[in-house]
Amino acid sequence: MNIFKFLYYQFFRPKIFFPKKSYAYFKEDLFINNFFKKKFYGFYVDVGAYHPLEGSNTHLLYKKKNWSGINIDISNLSIDLFKVARKNDLNLSIGISNIKKKLKVYFRRKINVLNTLNKKIAKIQFPNGFYEKKIQVDKLDNILNNSKYKNRKIDFLNIDVEGEELKVLKSLNFKKYKPKLICVEIHNRDKIFNNQKKYLLNNNVYKFLLKRKYKIVWNHKYSYIFKRT
Repeated sequence: MNIFKFLYYQFFRPKIFFPKKSYAYFKEDLFINNFFKKKFYGFYVDVGAYHPLEGSNTHLLYKKKNWSGINIDISNLSIDLFKVARKNDLNLSIGISNIKKKLKVYFRRKINVLNTLNKKIAKIQFPNGFYEKKIQVDKLDNILNNSKYKNRKIDFLNIDVEGEELKVLKSLNFKKYKPKLICVEIHNRDKIFNNQKKYLLNNNVYKFLLKRKYKIVWNHKYSYIFKRT
């Protein structure tokens, strides 16, 4: 990537020129950073990482000494940005699901926060049409087991994959990696449920995490943070 293209996508397009208190869309990172304020050595995994600064729930953690992690995105351009901005991290351009094979990714641009492996969601997010191509997809377990972080407990797991959240969660061995804190999107796309609480009780992501002894400790709009009890 040439320097002008890098500077455009890294700083100009997301309008980030100076350090900020929060980089996340809903200031999730402030809660996350405070939760780990006494932890000096940490490990995070960011699935659907998108951008190392804009909308990032892990950038404040990366800035802490002795914190590092894995950033994963289906966009090659996104990972190119991470490779320059986060040289201490493992940055991978691959899809995450509960199977290992090649699947179609649906997208409007090479880098977009709404790119997805879910065609149904793509039709909602991109009503004016979208492109598609096949990419390699793997389980999160396989990524971890073949990395330098093998067997290391996850402090913070971030998942932003536009409708594929449950498949990502199912691809992780919770008994082995035991994430302390998980941030995941839960969208109320079903018009039947007008009550948020009622919708959550019927949501598969919520039920999956509840079964594994997690509880909600923070939320705003469709962003939820779960803590292992």
